[in-house]
Amino acid sequence: MGEQDIYITFKKLFEEHYTKLCSLAYNYLKDIDQSKDVVQEVYIKIWEKKKTVITEANAHYYFYTSVKNNCIDLLRKHKYTLSLDDKVVTEKTSNNLAPDIDEDKSEVNTQEFVQRALDRLPPKCKTIFMMSRFDNMTYAQIADKLGLSVKTVENQMGKAIRIMREFIKENKIITTSLY
Repeated sequence: MGEQDIYITFKKLFEEHYTKLCSLAYNYLKDIDQSKDVVQEVYIKIWEKKKTVITEANAHYYFYTSVKNNCIDLLRKHKYTLSLDDKVVTEKTSNNLAPDIDEDKSEVNTQEFVQRALDRLPPKCKTIFMMSRFDNMTYAQIADKLGLSVKTVENQMGKAIRIMREFIKENKIITTSLY
């Protein structure tokens, strides 16, 4: 197969599958720009491997599998980034210290964001969240101390985490440019 034939085949495959692949990626990522980026990365990899992939009769299976796997990898990276950021936020907030004069401006902003996010939580939810994250209490210990069931504590923690994630997303604290 000549270079021109490979280009024509590639262009045809791109036109046939691009929109569907973007839809597939969007089902995973819920972000149009990230979805397009993932699909474009797959097409770039395919173009780089053009002679081994494009000539295959079942190339579209490779496309769909690659997009799905790239989306899952991106979600894993995002989850890992969130968990690392949660740890940093928890460590900074649990100190309950006023910022030093020499402290970096971004650290002050982090503390401001954490406080603003905590202020969004309903009182009971905030109390349970702080006992869990800042006092390192187990759900059973919190339930015992507050006279609640462990299930209620679990539900309140889920609600707190959901509200905190919404706050992070709304304020674009973690940007997509990390990927």
